[in-house]
Amino acid sequence: MNTDDVEEVYNLGILQKEFASESGVFWTKKQLNQWCKSPNDILTIAEQNKKIIGFSLFAIHVPTGKITWENLYVIPMARKSGVASAMIKDGLRQTRGLGYKYIVSYINADDQNKFALFAEKFGFKKGNKVLWIDQVIAPDREV
Repeated sequence: MNTDDVEEVYNLGILQKEFASESGVFWTKKQLNQWCKSPNDILTIAEQNKKIIGFSLFAIHVPTGKITWENLYVIPMARKSGVASAMIKDGLRQTRGLGYKYIVSYINADDQNKFALFAEKFGFKKGNKVLWIDQVIAPDREV
């Protein structure tokens, strides 16, 4: 993914209720642009006929060696075709050998069991020791 893809990824992301948070909707265009310019993070897209049909976003926190798998999305018509699996495998391939310690993902409570079972196919394990809590300190309404 690069800055030319931001508009299309943003337009796909804001339509998904699963990506909404207390601060509003999906990432802002400004955040996505900054993310694309980061030399550390891994952002992948899947395209069909020059149109983005999916994306997967991994944020890398260099000081702690933690990677947060932030989002995975595939348009409904392309699901169950291996697109999500290919993006996950590509993201994991890019993380290997970079010296990071672990990958975490926070799953929407409404979708947690289904997605956790899917992620287990790629070596992820469902945790039972942590409850993610958060607080919005400065809502970013800018698109």
